[in-house]
Amino acid sequence: MKNAAKLSALFLVLLSACTATQATPKWPWRVEVTTTGGLTGRGAGDYAVDSDGKVTARLFNGRECAFTTSVDGLEAILAKARPSRWKESYVPENPCCDRIEYTLTYDEAGVKTTTKWIDDPLPRPVDLVALANAIVGGDATSIRMLAAERCP
Repeated sequence: MKNAAKLSALFLVLLSACTATQATPKWPWRVEVTTTGGLTGRGAGDYAVDSDGKVTARLFNGRECAFTTSVDGLEAILAKARPSRWKESYVPENPCCDRIEYTLTYDEAGVKTTTKWIDDPLPRPVDLVALANAIVGGDATSIRMLAAERCP
């Protein structure tokens, strides 16, 4: 009986260690989202941000720029991300017509994870949705919207 209790306690410790959220992502990190397709075939722009806050952007209209921004909010999202659980693709078997395809690459201290989705994707993990929205979402604080403001 004592061994069973000890094994149960050990299991709980290991389980909590495996599910614990890290405080910050491992440095250096970089998140990049590239797009293709859509009505024009050119996608909706490409956006990247790194752990130093450097952003590079190519907007839908072809303009390119670079700027620096705070990454505090993004780091909070990355701290909860579990890229090892993401599928390689969330694109349905038949994506149909004129969809924009997004490719996200997350490089965390040299460990790269890449995943894809379209405008109307298969269900994705909550952490991936949060990261995608932080980069290419329509919220005023997303990297895409910041680039639209800051790129002349």
